Amino acid sequence: MTDEKKKSKERPAGVSAAKKQPTGAAADKQTQETHSEVPVIRPGDELKVFYRVIEAGKERIQIYEGTVIAIKNSGIAKTITVRKTSFGIAVERIFPLHSKLVQKIEVKKHTRVRRAKLFYLRKLKGKASRLKELR
Repeated sequence: MTDEKKKSKERPAGVSAAKKQPTGAAADKQTQETHSEVPVIRPGDELKVFYRVIEAGKERIQIYEGTVIAIKNSGIAKTITVRKTSFGIAVERIFPLHSKLVQKIEVKKHTRVRRAKLFYLRKLKGKASRLKELR
């Protein structure tokens, strides 16, 4: 390598290789945008999922309320399967936890279960499908 190229690669005195991090309010705003607060979710929990729906160019928040029957993956690709009964028909929906469309998640109650996947709830109806609340 020639001396000219070496000099061009060298940094002037006082300049570090790392980028400067924002401080104060700018840092708080940046962390809020990139990380949403996800509560501790376990199978059997009853949740309220506030999901942003975009239809015909309009945007609204839809609240989906039900029981967590499965949690899949880990890290950024984590998903939960939520089951609810709507007008006598059971409906299941899969939500990616770290999606921008999930506005927030509220845990209504924790229930006592002894399995990681609660697919047996699909066969149960009425009072048989109830889960006992943790206290």
